[in-house]
Order: sequence, then C-alpha cells, then structure tokens
Amino acid sequence: MRFQIPRWLLISLSLWVVSSPLEAQLPGLPSKPVAAEATGEKPDEAEARFQQWIKEARAAFAQVNDPSAEAQLPEGIDAALLADYRRDLEQIILGINRHLKILAAMPEARKALDAARDADAAWTGFPGKPPYSILILDELVNQQNAIQEKAASYRSSLELFGRTLAEIQDEARAAEASSRQVSADAEEDPSEDGAAKWRLAADRAKTRLLAVRATFLQSNVSLLQDQAETTRIQLALLGRQIALVKNRSGITADDLVKVSKAAADRQTVLRKEIAAVLKRQQEATVAKARMQTAIDQLEKATPEGTPLAQTPALALARVKMEATETRVDSFQHIVETLESLDQLESYGPDIYQNRRAVLEPKTKTAHDTAMQSLRSALVRLTAWETVIANDLAAVNADIRNQESRANSMAADDPRLVPLSDVRVALWDKQAVILRGSQAVSAQRRLLARWLGDLDRATVAKPWAEKLTTAAGSTWSFIKQIWATEVFKYKDTVMSAGVPITQERGVALGKFIIATLFFGLAYLTSRRINNRLRNVVVRRGHIAEAQAKTLSNWLTLVIGFLLAVATLHFLKIPLTVFAFFGGALAIGLGFGTQTLIKNFISGIIVLFERKIRVGD
Repeated sequence: MRFQIPRWLLISLSLWVVSSPLEAQLPGLPSKPVAAEATGEKPDEAEARFQQWIKEARAAFAQVNDPSAEAQLPEGIDAALLADYRRDLEQIILGINRHLKILAAMPEARKALDAARDADAAWTGFPGKPPYSILILDELVNQQNAIQEKAASYRSSLELFGRTLAEIQDEARAAEASSRQVSADAEEDPSEDGAAKWRLAADRAKTRLLAVRATFLQSNVSLLQDQAETTRIQLALLGRQIALVKNRSGITADDLVKVSKAAADRQTVLRKEIAAVLKRQQEATVAKARMQTAIDQLEKATPEGTPLAQTPALALARVKMEATETRVDSFQHIVETLESLDQLESYGPDIYQNRRAVLEPKTKTAHDTAMQSLRSALVRLTAWETVIANDLAAVNADIRNQESRANSMAADDPRLVPLSDVRVALWDKQAVILRGSQAVSAQRRLLARWLGDLDRATVAKPWAEKLTTAAGSTWSFIKQIWATEVFKYKDTVMSAGVPITQERGVALGKFIIATLFFGLAYLTSRRINNRLRNVVVRRGHIAEAQAKTLSNWLTLVIGFLLAVATLHFLKIPLTVFAFFGGALAIGLGFGTQTLIKNFISGIIVLFERKIRVGD
C-alpha cells in the first residue's frame, strides 16, 4: 500500500513556505524598515527631499496664514478646508524637524550599542578575588533595575509606534484613491486658481504629511531598536556580574565605614540646601507681610458700597498675595521634605549594620533582633512612600487647578504673571517631592530585596507554594512561547513617493490557530464536496469521471480560498508573494512543465470522454 500525503497538508505546507519572511530567504536584505534603502535612495537625497518639502511648506503656510487668505479662497473651498490645509502644513514643518532630530540622535545610539557590545565582550570578571563587597552587588542590582525600566519603556514605545505606523499605512491606502480623483479633477479644471487646483495642493500636503509621519516613526523605530538592543546587552552583562557576585559577597568593616561616610556627605549637602531654602522662606514671609499691608491699604481706599471683587487693583493684589503665600507654603514643605531625606540618610548605616548582623550572627538572639529591625524599617519606609505619594498627588492636583485658571484668562490679563509665579512655586515643590519619593522608593526596594533574599535562604517553602510558583512560571513560559513570532514580513505602502514600511510579525499561537482553522475547514469542505459528488453521480446528472474532475477542481479552489482567508486572518497581504513572479516562478515553470502538460492532457481526455473509467 502506497503512502499518500493528504492534499490539505500539502496546501498547508505550501502556505507555510510561501508566507516565510522574504529576508529569511534572501539574507542580504536589511532587517530594519528604512525608507531610503527600500527605494535605493541615499540618506543625503532623502534629507534633501525633506529640506525641499519643509521649504515649500513654509512658503505655503505663510500664504494661508495671511489674514486675507480666507477672502481669496476659490468657490467651493470653505474656512474649514483652509484650516485643515493650514494644520497639515504646520504639522509637516514640525514633523520634518522632529525627524531630523531623530536622525541626529541615531549615531549616538549606534555608538552606545557598539560600546555595550565591546564591554560585554571584554568583561571576564572582577579584578579582585572573592568575597566581594556587598556594595558592588547593591550597585549592580540598582543598575539592573534602572535598565529594566528603560527596556520596558522601549518595548512599550516600539509597540505603540508599530500600531501607529499600521494606522498610517491604512490612511495612506485610503488616500490613494482620493489622490487619483483629485488629480483627475485638477486636469479637467483649466483655471489656475480654481477649487480643483486648490484641492490638489491640499491633497499633496496631506499625502506628504503621511509620508513625514511614517518616516519619523520608521526612524524612531530604528532608534528604539538600537536602544532596546543596547539595554538587552547591558542586562545580559549585569546578569553575569550579579550571578558571580551574589553568592560570594559579604559586608566588611570597610563597607560600613564607606556607607557611613557617604551618608554623612549627603547629609552635609542636604543641610546646606535646607539653610538656603530657609533663607528664601524668610524673604518670602517678609514679602507676604508687605503684600498684606498693600491689600489693607487698597481695601481702605475702596469707596464704600463698591464690591471688592470688582476692583481690578485689589483683585490683582490678591492674586499676588496668593502667589506669595504659595511660595511660603512650598518653601516650608520643601524644608520638611529635605529634613525627611536627612533622616533617611541617618537610617542607612543602621540598616547595613543590621544586615551584617543577620549575615554574620553572633547569637540567634542577635540574628532575630536584626531581622526584626529590618522588617520594622521596611514597614516605616512603605508607609513613608505612601505619604509621599499622597503629597505628590495633592501638588499635581494644585498644578492642574492653576493651569485651568490660567487657561480661562485672556492673554493680556495682568493676573497671569502672579499665577505663573504660583505655578513656579508648585513646580519647585513637586520637584522636591519627586526627589524624596525616588529616594524612599529606592531604599524600600533595596531593603525588600535584602529581606526577600534572606527569607529564601533561611525559610523552606511549603509544597503548595512551590507548586503554585512552578505553575505560574510554567504558564508564563507557555504564554511567552505562544506569543513568539515565528516569522516576519514587510508591508509597504507608497505616500508622496515615500514608502511607508511596516514590519509585521505572526505569533506562534496565531499561526497555530490559523493552521487548525485551515485544516478543519478544508476537511469539512472536502467531506461536503464528496457527498455532493456522490449525490450528483447517483442521480445521473453527470458521469463519475467528470464528477471527480470537477470535485478535484472545486477542492483546489476551496483550498485556495481558505488559504487566502487564513492569510487575511494572519494579516499577511498577498503582495508579500510578489517575489514569486521573478526567477522563482520561471524555475518552477521549467521544473513542472511536464507535470502540468500531463495534468491538462488528462483533463481534456476526461471532458471529451474519448476514454472513460473502466476502458
């Protein structure tokens, strides 16, 4: 019995092969979507084109921004279309400037990436022998946490820019038909200042804006990819360094001396800063007293029966008084926050002392006492962090309130100046609160990590917790595998002569679902096809040979339609198979010409019925 591969499996495998990424089959292609490379355009040529665009956009913007521009609009063009055109021109100018800044930042990102690779390749270990200072471990972990946050922000930005670029591609596709219609209308309109010509210029600006936005996103994606790769290499190096130090570190007397000296130095700086803020607070308090005196004099000089709220001078004086009071209050809060940071610095050496007592306990009682001190410190830091978060939320609300007040006033209102002073004072307060929040959070995270490491080293987890942890890790691993991209492809749309290229990926889970859908739908349709064929043959409508031929052709058509539906589900455009129209198609034609010739000959024989089944 000869083994025969099912036809649905052949079609599925063909779908897998043809949907493989083009760059995987042609390794020389670039892996990043760079517009200039896609069209063979050099970077200097692309920059020259954008410089020309921004020059034309500025000239057109100067025309449409003229006060008489609206009166000179041709018939059929209203103020709303003029506003859209003006906004598009302005966005083109801003977008090109942003794009040029991104291009200027890309060499530095590439240097940072090369430096990270060199550092990773050059590192072979720390110069000294173990045991290492635990301060080294703390510094490495702090660097790891900071870089992990940067890496997460890069991944989030890449995902956001990818979605935005896909939306721009959709807009560019929709704009193609509109551009063709606008161009046709402009050709039919012989007048130089007619509505069709005006619409053509506005449409050109819109398509150029799409191209500028897309190019900006592509450059940003390229920059973020370099930055993300840099953080990946840095995290890999830090992981190696932490693994080497983690179980070979300890706290020495020299470490405690270093910690105490660093804390004392920071306290000295904080106390000088507190003294300077107190001096400014005293000056603000004196200004507050003078302002109160001025308000009292204005109130006495106001005629009886006049509403105080309707007196412009008094209203302005009260806003100035509010600004002065806000400065006094902000200085007071800044002093309190700096004093809290001074207190936090005094906790640092004690925490390291207790940590050393836990790692090198002289007695069990000393160990337990040190552990309790560390846990109590963590509770205090957690509560402290919550209080600072509430203070930060309150000052943010005050800033939003002042922004709302300023936005409701006219541009020439004299109260805007003191309101600006209010916001400056609140921003100073906000900056110091953020500084305190970061310091407390860093200390809390460090202490929480210490306690976590100590608990894992001294306490055996119950089986239920181990199983829960293992199940969670397994599920996370499965989700990670499910979301792994099995291949990528590039989708390109032209806008104003500039390609908008989006690199899309197909996740393994999505591919499995699509393949299962294709297989089940194909098997179901083939079963239905066979039943229909048997019914048609049994009723004598058509001979069995012709029925089999039609059934086979119908199966191939259904398979093709299901393949197209599967590609649509995976969001893979048929344009990615355009490369089959070249040398590969010629090779396939020569290689399969005998097979195709015999296949067509068999179909002709079956339809002419010169030879029937059974002859």
